[in-house]
Amino acid sequence: MAEETLNTRDRVLETCLRLFNEAGPDAVTTAEIAGAVGINEGNLYYYFKRKQDILLALFEQFEAAMNQVASVPQSSSANPDAALEYLKRWFNLMWEWRFFYRDGASVMRVAPKLRGKNMKLADRGQAEIRLVLQGMVENGLLRMAPAEIDRLVVNAWIVSSYWLDYLHCRHNVTRVTRDHLDWGFSQVLSLFLPYIMDESLAKSLKFD
Repeated sequence: MAEETLNTRDRVLETCLRLFNEAGPDAVTTAEIAGAVGINEGNLYYYFKRKQDILLALFEQFEAAMNQVASVPQSSSANPDAALEYLKRWFNLMWEWRFFYRDGASVMRVAPKLRGKNMKLADRGQAEIRLVLQGMVENGLLRMAPAEIDRLVVNAWIVSSYWLDYLHCRHNVTRVTRDHLDWGFSQVLSLFLPYIMDESLAKSLKFD
């Protein structure tokens, strides 16, 4: 019974992540969640009393995923291939959990207990990225002033977080593919173009 409960709870969270990424937590009803999972609403309430409880559980998973991405060795600042992989991991993370970035206001309305937590986590994530970029400057991979590092962190964060909205609004994309994800990542990488000093990094980014 415990295994069945765990599996169903995990399926609820996995389904909610997908639905919230697609439409936002405000737009998704508990009936839609239950239907997508294949259970009735009464069973859903057995696992999560309110949608806020679902968001709190998802945030725990999101925080754990971000901490895993952030905990990388210092070699990411010195090795061009490691630096590129580090940036890609961040883009993939922000894509997989995009509703937390895109729908911050609605997340706070549905789950006021998360007020401030999402902002603090984003601040911590940006701080980690900033440290890696500073290391890349120190190791000769990039040439940037401190103010330029701050701008690059913010701009990369914006492109990563709102890439899906751009696809919907500008290109009427309703079904996102891996090619769309790769396209978005290439847009993030293009922001680095004016600052690249290392020839091998430039080749890795195909900016040579």
